Amino acid sequence: MYCNHCGANQPDHAVFCSQCGAKLQTQSESTVPSEQEIDKEQTPVDYLDQLRSDQSSNHTDSEPTLPIANKPIHRAEPASSTVSLPPSGSPPYRSTSPARHLTWIIPTVLLLGIAGTLFWWYQHQQDINVQVTQLHQEASQLALKGQYEPALAKITQATTLRPTYAVLTKDQTMIETANRIHTKLETVSSNLKQNQLEPAEKSLITLQKALDTRKESIFEQEKTLANRNQDLLAVLKVKKELDQLDTIDALAYKLDEVDRLNNQEAKEVHQLIINKIITISMKNAEKLLQQNDFSQATAAVKAGLQYSSKDEKLLSLQKRITSEKEAFELAEKQRIERAIQQAEEEDLKNRTAGVELLNVDTQLNEYGDIEIYGEVKNVATKPIYSITVYYSGYDAAGNYLFSSSASVEPYDLEPGATGSYSAYEYDWYEEVTVQIDNITWYLE
Repeated sequence: MYCNHCGANQPDHAVFCSQCGAKLQTQSESTVPSEQEIDKEQTPVDYLDQLRSDQSSNHTDSEPTLPIANKPIHRAEPASSTVSLPPSGSPPYRSTSPARHLTWIIPTVLLLGIAGTLFWWYQHQQDINVQVTQLHQEASQLALKGQYEPALAKITQATTLRPTYAVLTKDQTMIETANRIHTKLETVSSNLKQNQLEPAEKSLITLQKALDTRKESIFEQEKTLANRNQDLLAVLKVKKELDQLDTIDALAYKLDEVDRLNNQEAKEVHQLIINKIITISMKNAEKLLQQNDFSQATAAVKAGLQYSSKDEKLLSLQKRITSEKEAFELAEKQRIERAIQQAEEEDLKNRTAGVELLNVDTQLNEYGDIEIYGEVKNVATKPIYSITVYYSGYDAAGNYLFSSSASVEPYDLEPGATGSYSAYEYDWYEEVTVQIDNITWYLE
């Protein structure tokens, strides 16, 4: 006979199953329960689960369970037909097998291992993302400051960590473009400093077109640099044209053109034009003054004052013209009077050696103009006025280049007092030696 619960083969006289301890049915009992009995029984468990449970236990519940199939499962006969039955009324004993624990321990360990590996991998990727974000931010900050090479180094590190990030590749390309434009703009600046206007202008046209299509903030500083170079180019072009202009009317026209440019270089050229107008006015007036044409000399000074009404040199020259006119008229009268008198020694000294030249200094400025400075001293015994220093310029070989004059300021000098003079000679572009030829003055 077989156990109706676990299917184990049992001796004919056995009452309880030697494998699971369940009570055995006799031959007279029905093998298949009725429908009413099935309703009273507990719902049967999965057969495979029950089979695993039976193999790992020696006892089960006291009430037998309906098998899934009527066919008995043949098992090996027990070594002995003797069966030890549990005491009446005691619950059946179920033993625990190591194999049963392995069925959940191994999957659990594997699940924990996989979970730990996934967590480590997730955390590792998060750390890389943080590092890439930091490098990207640092690269952006450096690029906005114009430090393109360090920015490219940062973005390259980030790209190495995340080569598939499209935003890194895009920013790297943008920084490389800004760096190339910046390098070309620096070349333009160098050309402008060397007065190479034509290549600078061609490059600027191309770069301006390229920058006009870029709206990113990284290119704003390059646009500023390009605009600054453009303004400087315009100023240098006007400066170059100034070398060819020698009339007040022509200079006045260029002054209007420069005043339309709103930048520091334009302000400098504006002052250069004003200075040149003043110089031309003074030279014209000086020339007329030497001819004792006092009215035309005054008109020449007023032409310069139209553009610089508060210029001290022009105002001083205007005063000088008036004084020299009066002095000339007075001198004419005095010459007639002194013609019949013998000049005293002191008067002769005052008139011939009343002024001492202290120094003369010349400099070649960045625009190719010669700046002349110097000082004189009144060594006469009387006050003197209207002091004029006449000078000539010579090149390095000693060849004569030009002659001109400069007025000493202040207009009046007391005995023992010193005065200074200054003058400009434009567009020589070479070192010039200035020699003082003569000094004239008037005695009070």
